[in-house]
Amino acid sequence: MRISPFMLIGVLLLPAQPVLADEVRSRDFWALQKPSTPADLQPNFAQFSPSAYRPTSSTQSWMVAEQTPPATAPQKPTPAATAERPDGTEAVMAAQTKLAWELIERLSKEGSADSTISPAGLASAFAILAKGADAKMKAAIATALGFETGDPAKSLVALSKARTALSANSGEMLQSADRIIIEPESAPPPHLAARLKKLGVEFTAEDLSKPEAVARIDEWVKKTTQGAIPEILGEPLDKASFAVLDALHFKGTWKDQFDPQKTSQTAFQSADGSNGDVAMMHLAKGSHVYRTNDKFMGIDLPFSNERFSLTVITTMEKPAQVAEFAEVKDWLSGAGFEERKGDLAMPRFKLSARSDLLPALDAFGLAKGRHSPTALAGFGQGTVLSRVLQRAIIEVDEEGATAAAATAIVGRRSVDDSLHMVVDKPFIFALRDHESGLILVAGYIGRAPSH
Repeated sequence: MRISPFMLIGVLLLPAQPVLADEVRSRDFWALQKPSTPADLQPNFAQFSPSAYRPTSSTQSWMVAEQTPPATAPQKPTPAATAERPDGTEAVMAAQTKLAWELIERLSKEGSADSTISPAGLASAFAILAKGADAKMKAAIATALGFETGDPAKSLVALSKARTALSANSGEMLQSADRIIIEPESAPPPHLAARLKKLGVEFTAEDLSKPEAVARIDEWVKKTTQGAIPEILGEPLDKASFAVLDALHFKGTWKDQFDPQKTSQTAFQSADGSNGDVAMMHLAKGSHVYRTNDKFMGIDLPFSNERFSLTVITTMEKPAQVAEFAEVKDWLSGAGFEERKGDLAMPRFKLSARSDLLPALDAFGLAKGRHSPTALAGFGQGTVLSRVLQRAIIEVDEEGATAAAATAIVGRRSVDDSLHMVVDKPFIFALRDHESGLILVAGYIGRAPSH
């Protein structure tokens, strides 16, 4: 995996956000300055208006907004801004944005140059897991998933509502499903079974150590993601007591299409200073939704179903390392973007990744709850969380975007590591004085001792 020099947050993460005009500083509208001459522009962008670009010595920003202030007339609210949302949606949005950034940042520190993850997949799977967790584990789940409220129960209720709402009114653009597999000897107690039924979660009994059981699970993932993700487990799980599974698939077309005839090979400057050619798509000048400051520029690209959008953020001049994007991490929520005239040049891209995210989630606060002996007592006494596997892909082209993710949270019975010693064979012994270090008596017994 590699972390790219630009930031992206895909349709796997957040739906389109409301426009919040008061969050944009007035200087945002004047951040781009006219070049002194058209010659300052790179040749690949010559087909666009020179007045729309701010020249640099090394690279050109992909996203360009005109230097005119926004219209004073009220903008038409987007469907995302006016649609009725379940209670707690704002808290879920904030938590997902925080989780997305923290995962991107951590993966970059682990040496990845590009990455893609699904905070939505994690949130949905953990909303199910929480039904069998104790209070301490529920609090740790809420913290690890980015919630900052002091009421974990309220956060998890909001998360459950978000999970239910994910597929509502999304049409054919998004399909998502989840299920839980429990080992035959660990049938869920009646109260947990009732909670899972209320959530609409399918649960079945399978021996996860059997290759055929794993094959059935992977086939379910493949079918749910329409072949985008062929498997999530891949091999039998030794001593696993359960697996919570979530899978989603998104395929959407842009509201404003890129013209394939204008796609051209263009240099891309990486964060490490190297260059490579990319297939650069071009979106004609029009009314688009941007956000800028003196260093960064972002665009929010809606799909034909405007409930979904792709937010892309990059620097306007020099390429940036992941850590430098920290100052605009909140832009990933879509807040503060405004409609302006401008155009866009953005590369086609495809990313895929596979990770065990448990170490990252432990660092985010999950460890505080999961090591409790009763953390997942709802799934059986002594059950512990052992792995959080995720695979995610996203492919963006002139037509739109395809994305998929599969998440598997695996639990197992804690191993009894107590020792059982039986002295029924020859042995040696020593009677020791700990203070002086002297051994008072020592010996060897090679046959049944008398008594």
